[in-house]
Amino acid sequence: MAALPSVSEPAVMLRGIFRDLSRISGERRTQPRIVFFHLPRTGGTAIAKDILFPNFPRSQWCHVNYGVDFQPLGGAQHPLAWTKSKRARVKLLAGHMPFGLTRHFPGPSEYFTMLRDPVQRTISDYYYCRRALCNAAHEEARKLSLIEFVRRGLGLTHNCYARWLSNAIYGTEFRSKNEMLEAARANLSLFAFVGLTEMFDASVSRICERFRLLRSPLSIVNRNQATPAGNSLSSEERRTIIHCNELDHVLYEDCRRRFLAEAAETEPVRAIAATVGPEPHT
Repeated sequence: MAALPSVSEPAVMLRGIFRDLSRISGERRTQPRIVFFHLPRTGGTAIAKDILFPNFPRSQWCHVNYGVDFQPLGGAQHPLAWTKSKRARVKLLAGHMPFGLTRHFPGPSEYFTMLRDPVQRTISDYYYCRRALCNAAHEEARKLSLIEFVRRGLGLTHNCYARWLSNAIYGTEFRSKNEMLEAARANLSLFAFVGLTEMFDASVSRICERFRLLRSPLSIVNRNQATPAGNSLSSEERRTIIHCNELDHVLYEDCRRRFLAEAAETEPVRAIAATVGPEPHT
């Protein structure tokens, strides 16, 4: 009898991948739902498309993109219109959403997000608006300079993090900026993990470790192509951006300290601080 052909190396590798996915899928049934709270212009599209979605069957993940009127944008899913049993099957919820959306999903959930230096995020938002024809601020971005765009509060150039994390962007009202900041801080304290765009590779590694995700290479298409290479700010532009994002600066520094403190428990801070990845397109 002829000897059976040997199993090829690619087949062995595929078997290993399928075995790992099966094991992870089984473990995930008893774990909290993963919720990626995507803050704009922080590299979230790369994380969602290249890391999160490939780890789940299509029937178990939900991509949302809620506008300020709670209506889905850009063909995103609308789980609030689903049955309770269908929402219960969701193991990954990712996208732009109000904080607390998970109260409509049965079972426990764990949030994570990414923050980026507010100055760099604001610059990215301006150039993104200039490029994106469908953006509501596109025409103004094409006509105005960066500093004029920021001064007028167009796009998401004024305290984006504070407004989003406190749900102010979805209509929650506050008596003062400080009250909004404290609401954002309180909600952020409930997140299982907060990564930093400036430490992108280290953040992705820790996301995968914490939530037991298999990591795939990041696709080039998701890199940030909106901001011109070598872009530099005048001192007036920088002062204006900082002034208009003072709450976001507080939140970012809180999260940066938390990130480095957590990293110090498992690996040298110097190695983490030096890990600066590409700027993915959000």
